[in-house]
Amino acid sequence: MTVTLDIQDLTIGYSKHTPLFEQINAQLGSRKVTGLLGPNGIGKSTLLKTLAGLIPPLKGSIQPAVREKNGNLCAFVSSQPPRAAYFSVRDTVSTGRYRYTNWLGIENQEGKQMVSKVMELTGIAHLADRNSADLSDGEFQRVAIARALVQDTPLIILDEPTAFLDIANKRAMGLLLRKLAAEENKGILFSTHDLSLAMEHCDLFWIMTPDGILHQGTPAEMEQNGIIKRLY
Repeated sequence: MTVTLDIQDLTIGYSKHTPLFEQINAQLGSRKVTGLLGPNGIGKSTLLKTLAGLIPPLKGSIQPAVREKNGNLCAFVSSQPPRAAYFSVRDTVSTGRYRYTNWLGIENQEGKQMVSKVMELTGIAHLADRNSADLSDGEFQRVAIARALVQDTPLIILDEPTAFLDIANKRAMGLLLRKLAAEENKGILFSTHDLSLAMEHCDLFWIMTPDGILHQGTPAEMEQNGIIKRLY
């Protein structure tokens, strides 16, 4: 496993006086799908936002193993990605390329080709001209992932990407994340409460337990050592 992110002695939260979770030590690697599990309120979303740079850590370090040339390490997909009215699917995906546009906000031909490629990869090319506000939850979640993918980062972090999807779309989303990790050399980290989905599609688990420990290992290891039973 090629390490993408090295996390050392990390403390997360919104106040130094009331941290949510402390002493997190973990690594994320490329070509791996990692599932983040834990009870409600334990700090899963806060951890993801901290790793994505949206919330500053209270303590500790989050170091990229290799600094990307374009300066981008991570793309983040929230649990309820915002939809812009009157934006087509292509336009919505293209907003992920804002770092690469010129001073007029115009993308070059290479960037446009990348948007088209990613839309094919995520199975939304046929929706290119649809109003993104009119899509189903499952369709728009793919649009949000495509928008993250065109940012060309080695790591993609998703906060409960299947929370509002039906069973068929949950499985399709799991297969898509595995495909992105394997074929596009991405490190994928996503939170979920769906244990069956995580068991089927994750290479590794991070499990946050109420005793303040983040447990790491394969799904089989977490099942054998009883960590999963402590949550469910």
